[in-house]
Amino acid sequence: MALCLLGNLQARTITVVGDDNYPPYLFKDASGNTVGYIADLWALWEQQTGVRVNLVATSWGDAQQQLLNGQADVIEMIFRTPEREDAYSFSQPYERVNANIYTLDGIVGISSPRELSGFVVGVQKGDACIAKLNAAGVGGLQTYDGYRQMISDTLAKKIKIFCMDEYPADYYLYLMDADKHIRKAFSFYFDDFRRAVRKRRCCITETSHKSKR
Repeated sequence: MALCLLGNLQARTITVVGDDNYPPYLFKDASGNTVGYIADLWALWEQQTGVRVNLVATSWGDAQQQLLNGQADVIEMIFRTPEREDAYSFSQPYERVNANIYTLDGIVGISSPRELSGFVVGVQKGDACIAKLNAAGVGGLQTYDGYRQMISDTLAKKIKIFCMDEYPADYYLYLMDADKHIRKAFSFYFDDFRRAVRKRRCCITETSHKSKR
């Protein structure tokens, strides 16, 4: 992985932001430490280049805002969407990710976006699910700062359907003992993880890598 970050590399430090609730890639452990594949990767990059990496794991909406405000140099694990093209310069893809629609047990007949009409659908703030659902004609979205609260509200029947990437869904549904009550309704879309920087400020070039899974 090679980055071209101009001025910040001259200062020998860069700030990288990413979603703090995306296991196994990037999340906080029980002690509040930032861990996961992405943390390991940037630690190795720091060791090999001598450039210090300040890795900030925060809510997904805040991570995007920090990059666009100039508080960070690189954002991790971002999908390339038409809505983001004007603001971001993207790396090559490095991991394919599935996003699914999940429903509270007992909700049947949900097999495509057409059947979501009339339901409130939970989504994480800043998630590509929002644009995908809007493009499919789905309104009535309820946004959340993180995945845990979305699942908690589903268990409490405040919402009955949500859109979530498969990796964190598998992790949190098991961790919260929610997999007995919430099920995958259908595969919604897939996309590729990339890194990105603010457009017209600096550049990013990269060789792909394989994840550890």
